[in-house]
Amino acid sequence: MKRYFYIVAVLVVILMLPSAISPQRQGIKPGNIAPKVVVGDTLLYNATTNGTGYTLLHFWASYDAPSRIANIQYNDVMELLDSDAIQYIAVSYEHSETLFSEIVKRDNVATTSQYYDEAGRASRTYGRYRLHKGFATYLIDATGKIVAENPSPQDLTQLFGQ
Repeated sequence: MKRYFYIVAVLVVILMLPSAISPQRQGIKPGNIAPKVVVGDTLLYNATTNGTGYTLLHFWASYDAPSRIANIQYNDVMELLDSDAIQYIAVSYEHSETLFSEIVKRDNVATTSQYYDEAGRASRTYGRYRLHKGFATYLIDATGKIVAENPSPQDLTQLFGQ
């Protein structure tokens, strides 16, 4: 019986060891390193190749009204801010690319920052960011660390504004 307990205890320690060694875990909370964002075959964001500035990463869809409104607000603020200090990436999970294109046009947001993830809920990005719990926005620093979740447009203006 003691031998069985010893074997189980050793296995538990071995299984827990990698998470104890990792200094910063990937996740979706402030303080964690942001997971990479891939849409189709395109890598939109990766903490190791982020560059020197901040990234505002926003997930949205028209069927989620608050996230769609936030997309418009973030787009408007980003047009006023220094593009060298912060980049904006907005990933949409619309039901169709045609609908996505029409909404982007109707909402008058910059097409250069808008991306459609055709894999939808089956995409790895959707899973990595746990979007089944709801859409969110992340402010990520140059080292890849999430510094804020769902910052307001006013917060961004204060941090990066004129």
